[in-house]
Amino acid sequence: MGLADDRAPAAVAQSSPAAAVMRINKPAKLLGTWTESVDRVLRGHAEQDMSNAKKLLNAGPTSAMGTAYVRAQEVPSGADGLYIPGDDQRVILISAVSGTITDPTAALDRMFGGLPNITDVAPIRAGALGGVAACGAAQGKKGIPVDFCAWSDPHTLGMVTFIGFANTDDPHGVFGQIRTELEQPTR
Repeated sequence: MGLADDRAPAAVAQSSPAAAVMRINKPAKLLGTWTESVDRVLRGHAEQDMSNAKKLLNAGPTSAMGTAYVRAQEVPSGADGLYIPGDDQRVILISAVSGTITDPTAALDRMFGGLPNITDVAPIRAGALGGVAACGAAQGKKGIPVDFCAWSDPHTLGMVTFIGFANTDDPHGVFGQIRTELEQPTR
């Protein structure tokens, strides 16, 4: 995602909180109402992305999380397997790690560089936690929209993938709120 790459955002850098070392925590409920998915395939995708993020750290992770959240509790069905009941089929995948990141911009570039078929990658504000952040988009199976937002700072690196969100759902705006629910100072 360097300057020669058309997908490369000029990352919007912000200073990170004072030298506090951060860690990644898994909320019991995301955004107050979203529950953790029990779908092994969804969680597997998030765990794979988490494993890839670990490779971008300068040393081993101090904390890590890869999971999926859904609006409604999934229901098992003999005919359909595991499915989300109702009309709200949106899914949020979260993959994040904490550790040492000496070049947050390069780590963010490498994170997006590993995503195939992603378009419109552009910098966004990283929020109160600082660092650099960007979002991009892709089309999933059956034309389902997929938005990717990622951040990197000296202590954490993560990606939030929004599956099935409409532009009116404001995934880029929700990204900042999710990040603050995940990233906490160590004590």
